[in-house]
Formats: sequence, C-alpha cells, structure tokens
Amino acid sequence: MKAITAIGVLVSSLLLAVMLHHTVISSKPAIEDGSTFIKSRQPDTVVSTYSAARVHMVTSQVQPVFLEVIEAETDPDRRTAALARSLESVSTAELPGALDALALYATPGAAELRQLLLRRWAEGEPATAAAWVSRLADGPVRRSALEQVAIAWAQIDLAAASDWVRRLPADDSRPTATLALAYEAARTDPTVALELASPLPPTRERDDLLVHAVSQWPKTDFPAASAWAMKVPDPSLRQRLVAAVAVASAQQNGTGAATLAASALEAGNEQDRAVVSIVQRWAQNAPLAAANWMTQFPDVPLRDTALNNLLSIWVGQDPTSAHRWLQDLPSGPLKTVGYRAYTQALTNQFQSLLGQQSEQF
Repeated sequence: MKAITAIGVLVSSLLLAVMLHHTVISSKPAIEDGSTFIKSRQPDTVVSTYSAARVHMVTSQVQPVFLEVIEAETDPDRRTAALARSLESVSTAELPGALDALALYATPGAAELRQLLLRRWAEGEPATAAAWVSRLADGPVRRSALEQVAIAWAQIDLAAASDWVRRLPADDSRPTATLALAYEAARTDPTVALELASPLPPTRERDDLLVHAVSQWPKTDFPAASAWAMKVPDPSLRQRLVAAVAVASAQQNGTGAATLAASALEAGNEQDRAVVSIVQRWAQNAPLAAANWMTQFPDVPLRDTALNNLLSIWVGQDPTSAHRWLQDLPSGPLKTVGYRAYTQALTNQFQSLLGQQSEQF
C-alpha cells in the first residue's frame, strides 16, 4: 500500500505538470516565462489521458503512463520542471514506497526518477537510504542505487561513507560503490580516495580512478604524491601515475614536474606525452624557465615537439622575449627548429587576426 500511495502521488504531480504545459489555455503564442506552447496535443486528448490515469489510481492498478509522458517529453526545461515538481510532492516517509514501485519498471524514465529520489533521500538520511539499497538484489538497479548513496554520503560524512563501503558484501556491488565514493573523495581528500581504491581488483576503472585521484594530490603536497606514485609495484600503472603527478604540478612547480618526468619516466610514449603537457602548462607562467630547461634535452623528436608547443604559447604572450631567447641560443639544430617554430607561431597569429577583422567587416 505504501508503494501504491507513493506512486499515486508521483502520477498526480506528473500529470498535472503535463496538463499545465500541454493544455492550450490562451490564444497567445507564448506564456509569461517565454516558453512556447505545444499545439500538437489537443485539450480533449490531455483530459482523456488524465482521466484514464485517475481510473488506474483509484482502482490501484498502477500503470507506467506517467513514465511514458516523461520519456516522451523532448523539451529539457519542461522535463526538468516536471521531475522537480514530482520530487517535491513525495515526502520523506513516502520515499521507500515510491522507490519500491519505481523498481518495477526497467525504463529510462523510471531509472531517472529513482536516482533523483534516492539521491534526495541519501542527502538527508544516508544510513537509512543505504539500508534500503542493501535489500535490493545484485544487478544494475542495485549498483546504480549504491552509486547515488555513495556520492551523497561522501558530501555529508566522508569517514562514515568510507566505513560503509568497506563493510559492503564482497560482490560486484562493493567496487561500484567504492569507485563512486572515491571519485567524490578525490575532490577534497585525494589520499582517502587512493586508500579506498588501492585494494580493489585491478581493472581499467580502478586504474583510471587512481590516476585521477593522484593528479589532485600535488596541489597540496607534490613530494608526497610523487613518493606514493613511485612506490606502486605495477610498472605500467606506476608510469601512468608518475606522469599524472608531473603534469598536474607543472603550472605550480614546473621545475619539479620536469625533473620528475625526465628522471622517473622511461623513454617512450608516456614520457613524450608528459613532457609536452608539462611544457604547455609551464609556459603559461614561466616560458623562459621552460625554454631553458628544454636546452638540456638531447636532440630527439620529443624536444622539437615540445619546443613547437612552447613557442606557440610564448609568442602569443611576449614575442619579443621569445625572439631574444632564440637569438641567444648557440647555432645548431635547436636554434633552427626554434626559428621555424617562431615563424610559424607569428604566421598563425597574423592569420587569426586577419580572420577576426574579416568577420567584423
């Protein structure tokens, strides 16, 4: 009965929202908030749909008509408004029943409503919402519900949420909840995210999370992040993590980032990508320092690529200083490549200016 009552509230709210937006109540082309009238649905059709839904409600035969209406709505603003009114119409006491009822429907609309309702519940009563989720059978619905609870709980009490995921049954649900929680934790405390994710089985999803979390750490503690990444036993993963730390710290600590990439990364694609990214970020704040560091690189294609990226940024900021640096270089391949990159950067800048002027005229 609780499920039927709660779903009835949802039906009423959604259908009233549809009537407000789809019934033609004026001959004017637009309503006060600027929304356009939908004239394809006639008033008698809306009334017929509403009456049919009322019959389903009164006879306690719940039908998915309200979900079909939401899924058929193509206007994002009207869809969002209808969902918002539906959420507001369900009290906290009615949430379990509404969620139980929505779990019967495997449709996109039902999934969206279920996620929104569960997120609202978890934001107010995370432990109670988690207890409800624990009753669900393992599967996509349970995993999606665990994600919503983990995200909401992390924003309220990260320590309690962490304790909750560690006590989840050791099935497919635990990694799902842990990943969701760790991504949220990485925003405020990347060390907690790394502690949560490290014990998980090695998967692409886990490794991507570790890379994301460790890239947040250098903002507050570059030495600690570097040291942690260097200790990871998996060689391939270690290279990704060290590169992530180096790139993330490049704008704040260009020298440290460049040194880490040059000394800790093996020659290859990972190092190439990291060095180019570091130079790009370092050049935003200290192009001369980045340029001087590059002179220490051997004459390899990576140096040429990094130099092209550096001068593209530097010429846009201060072409005079960039040209002066090139003039002071000793004759050789680096100077030749540098002048070629400098000329190309000036050409690109000039063409961009011409394009802007032609658009004005």
